[in-house]
Amino acid sequence: MTKINMTKWTARTGFAFLTMCSLALTSGMPALAGGELRLAMSANSEPANLDYQVDPYTSTMLINSFMTDPLVVRASDGSFVPGLATSWEISDDAKVVTIALREGVTFQDGTPFNADAVVYNFERILAPETGSALLASQVGPVGSVKALDDMTVRFNYNSAWVTFLDMATKAPMWSPTAAAASTPSEFDKKLIGTGPFKLVEWKANDYILLESWDAYRGSNDGVNLKGPAQVDTVRIQWIAEPAVHGSVVATGEADISYQIPALATEQYKNTAGVGLLAMGQPGVGLQMIMNVRNQPLSDKRVRQALLYGRDMDRVNDILYDGLYGEADGPLNNIHSCFWEGASDMYLHDPAKAKALLDEAGWVEGSGNLRVAQGVEGVEDGTELNISWTVLHHPEIGEVVQAQLLQIGVGIKVEQVPGPVQLERRTSRNFELMYERLRSSDPKILDDIWNSAYDVPGGWNWGGYHDPELNAVLDVVAGNPNFERRCDAAKTAQKMIMAEALTFPTLAQPSYTAISDNVQGFKLGATGTHFFIHDVSLSK
Repeated sequence: MTKINMTKWTARTGFAFLTMCSLALTSGMPALAGGELRLAMSANSEPANLDYQVDPYTSTMLINSFMTDPLVVRASDGSFVPGLATSWEISDDAKVVTIALREGVTFQDGTPFNADAVVYNFERILAPETGSALLASQVGPVGSVKALDDMTVRFNYNSAWVTFLDMATKAPMWSPTAAAASTPSEFDKKLIGTGPFKLVEWKANDYILLESWDAYRGSNDGVNLKGPAQVDTVRIQWIAEPAVHGSVVATGEADISYQIPALATEQYKNTAGVGLLAMGQPGVGLQMIMNVRNQPLSDKRVRQALLYGRDMDRVNDILYDGLYGEADGPLNNIHSCFWEGASDMYLHDPAKAKALLDEAGWVEGSGNLRVAQGVEGVEDGTELNISWTVLHHPEIGEVVQAQLLQIGVGIKVEQVPGPVQLERRTSRNFELMYERLRSSDPKILDDIWNSAYDVPGGWNWGGYHDPELNAVLDVVAGNPNFERRCDAAKTAQKMIMAEALTFPTLAQPSYTAISDNVQGFKLGATGTHFFIHDVSLSK
């Protein structure tokens, strides 16, 4: 197996801490058909619902890809290649998309895969009763989805939608027969797709068991093998303890451990029989969104003070030995459309932070925390405490807590499961809350910051409304020219940072530990996806 030389993160250079290794792993040992692939994942990433048509998390999308092929596949080199759709035609104005479907494909229950099945799936995604937490917005402003014949589907959009192909890599296609016989809250326990693996069992807080589907004939041009998978079963084990998650490949208890903690990588340096793959994750970093609807974060001066009061380089050194990446703005620093001005906009300056808080009416009190004095809507003497709600990485909040205490701001860190996060999103009951979307396309800025998405189920969680920002984001989302979209994305980031609407922290690299017994494993184009159909095991 190709090994990686681990070096420390170098400031302002992106994910320069790794020498990239080969993405398709091979060894000199002969491959053996069959066996169980043991895949370890962090318990923090276990979905609440295993159906990505409902659940918004990338772990759900990844696991769905084992069970059903998407219409379009993003290959390891980042290109779009055929999946269940063999070709596509997009009109010059990006309002009409016509796709031709792969013939001879059936779902795992024998239901034919055809145009009617595609129409059914998109109608299900868009139906309010499905409760899609993200995918419906990624489908976009589609006016109609029509079957032109048995194997051709046309999407007619009300306005230009340039991210159709990106969306088509994410949307799982399920058997209409099986989905119609269940409810969205129940179907995730009996998912029926077209992919190489069938769902056998999901035991919450423990494992997911998949088995190879013998009738699979290949609907994914992103992999090499066209027949059934070479392993008999895949066991996805949820690991709650970070130290265990990081070590299970080294100890022989797992074949692959996905997204292990950064500090666990040390044990894989120059270790026989195991290796390490690493990749940055372009998109939004480990961002804390600011709810600007209410005090104290409705005041821009308070928001700016928080940004001047933090020192994320110091956080990175304390927690991760500098191995995490930089996320200085609404897009992280390795994103191709990152606005570089964000890196110097809020350099650590406690004195400036304190002056802004004084100006906003949050003055020094008798204790460690500042108190309100003449702050509109806040009783005088109220201490400046702000909640910090996360799914994972609570340690970042804890170090930031100590930093912001130096300027008189209290941070209350709370780690919650995904359903609680989404409930607080819906009720708008938060102050600072983790919100991350990952994509190499800048459209994610539109998802998070366009006020059109400040609706139930939308991803504008912070509640900021600005027609000028919306107009820029409309270009990001709808202009067919990518360079113009990228330029607009940089303008949008400048506007967002000027208003201090987000609390950027760090960018999490994706480390995958893998045994030399594993052959044919391929990482996807970003750190959020990989392919296991070609995998075989050698013993």
